[in-house]
Amino acid sequence: MLKSTVSPDHQDYNGPILPNSDSSDGSESMLMEQLFSRGIMRMGASRNDPSRQVGIFNSDFVSKLPALRATEMEKFRWIAGEWNYENAVPATRVSPPYTDIGSAKYCEKSNWICLLAPDGREIRQITFDPFSKQWIYVLIEGSYGILRSPEGWAHDQIVFSGWMTMIGLNCEWRMTWTKKGNDEFGFINEEQNEDGSWAYIDEWRFHRKR
Repeated sequence: MLKSTVSPDHQDYNGPILPNSDSSDGSESMLMEQLFSRGIMRMGASRNDPSRQVGIFNSDFVSKLPALRATEMEKFRWIAGEWNYENAVPATRVSPPYTDIGSAKYCEKSNWICLLAPDGREIRQITFDPFSKQWIYVLIEGSYGILRSPEGWAHDQIVFSGWMTMIGLNCEWRMTWTKKGNDEFGFINEEQNEDGSWAYIDEWRFHRKR
């Protein structure tokens, strides 16, 4: 596991080197090698001991990231506010179809789209990672997963996918979000079958509260 306090605001790196086989030429490369070769990191003086040369972020690279992240986050800020929802679940071999209803409230804070819990807590769910240029969706309570969207928004739609532990069950998950104006949106959940096809799980439909 990578242990580091790396961020655009904290430039010293104190993590181990990890193998990575995703190099552009198909050969095996190392995480730190890629960070340096791509100009993300360079050698420089340690904040804690200036006489020591350590890996630090390249300021020319990271200085552009806050503006990029802010620009991308604008594409999701319309979701802020209170919503009524319907959750439509189809029949299975052992259960009938049903539709649940409820309400939800979203806000934007510190470059995260947050779901407000009933006790007022802001639960981080969606953000844009400027390093990888991917949208990230996370669940960390009850169900657990990090879904990614490299393509981002296209024609009022964004697709997240990745491994999810949903109420104790592990599966490859896909969420397809569709915006239907500033006052209506929804998403469809799917899980991947063994043959690679996608199976419908349920649909969530949201309408802004008036």
